[in-house]
Amino acid sequence: MYSEHETHSARARAPAARPGPRGARQGGGWAATYLDPVPASFQAGATYTVGFWMLQHGTHPYEGPDLGKVGLKFTDGARSLEFTGVELKEKAHYAAALALPAGRWKVEAIQGWFAPFEIGTLQVPGALAVKPLDPELKAMLPRYLEMNGGKDPWGQVRPPGLSKAAVAPAAGAVAPAAPAPSTAPALAASASLLPYGVALGLLAVAGAAWLVVRRRVRA
Repeated sequence: MYSEHETHSARARAPAARPGPRGARQGGGWAATYLDPVPASFQAGATYTVGFWMLQHGTHPYEGPDLGKVGLKFTDGARSLEFTGVELKEKAHYAAALALPAGRWKVEAIQGWFAPFEIGTLQVPGALAVKPLDPELKAMLPRYLEMNGGKDPWGQVRPPGLSKAAVAPAAGAVAPAAPAPSTAPALAASASLLPYGVALGLLAVAGAAWLVVRRRVRA
């Protein structure tokens, strides 16, 4: 049921540099892999489909010649299991179907000719403990647009940690002026009082005329 083998060709092609920002400074290209949300618990022999994103420099899709095999690798010191990833619709997005026997497994991403990327440790039965990101790599994530020429390569479905960027106003753009406070309600209120004012004035005039007429009659 399980295909257990050791892969030497990918290891031979991989650069000797440690993957990550520090490794990049030492020489050679590098990449990082981020998992989509995974099940809270894995059971021995059960089949799971795990999605993941393989990003060059941890921030953008690989755009070059044939990358080679991409997938997930599980080792426990004596055994090694590899599950090949299948490309999905989104750039740099893959999925691998996997099933594991019981054990404590080191989880790595196979990244073509890039060095493998350590993801964490999986206990079967049990849960995946993801290794914390290198602080330098984590600090780079908010700047992913810089690594993509200012363009966002993804839509609603996107790598974890790379939230959809807000659209910044163009350079030199003038913000629209706030509308001046409207006086229309006040004017309307004043206008609505006019009929009442006129009516009161007419009543006052009528009352005065009636008093004058009454005095003349008495006289």
